[in-house]
Amino acid sequence: MSEADQYQALRHALKQVGSAQDPAEVHGTLCGMLCVRDDADPAAAVDAGLGAGMTEPLAALRELTLERFFDSDAGFAPILPGDDDASLETRVQALARWCGGFVYGLASQGELDMGHLSEEVREVVEDITELSKATLTPEESGTDAAERDYAELVEYVRVGAQLIFLELRPARGADERERLH
Repeated sequence: MSEADQYQALRHALKQVGSAQDPAEVHGTLCGMLCVRDDADPAAAVDAGLGAGMTEPLAALRELTLERFFDSDAGFAPILPGDDDASLETRVQALARWCGGFVYGLASQGELDMGHLSEEVREVVEDITELSKATLTPEESGTDAAERDYAELVEYVRVGAQLIFLELRPARGADERERLH
């Protein structure tokens, strides 16, 4: 299932429980949480009180996300709307929400100490934080250059999130790593 299809499926599940949250934000939050803790509760990525109605879809999303984080060949990518489904402006907004959710997910686990991260990873976290404010100006909308820039940003976020996940792996307990394998 493509990321765009996953986006639509998550959007549908969120609507089913009455959540107005964006699927990209939910996935970003879950990814940030999973970078810090493999056993993070995926329901915490959804508005309070709504996670219980999404237990099955969130559990499946959690497992798929972890699988893709652990296996670089599986192709981790942020769940965003596809270019066939959404305008460039909508996709940029979704990327910004994914980034905001990711940073929130990192911080929400209370175990991330930025001082213990490599300079490269700290820079990626700062960049993703800045990308949470991304917008598209009317002049940029619909240009080939803007499409290329967007694709480059998505790739940067994809690789950056993977890098953060992999760097935080050694900080986790060996018993937790063995439980997951």
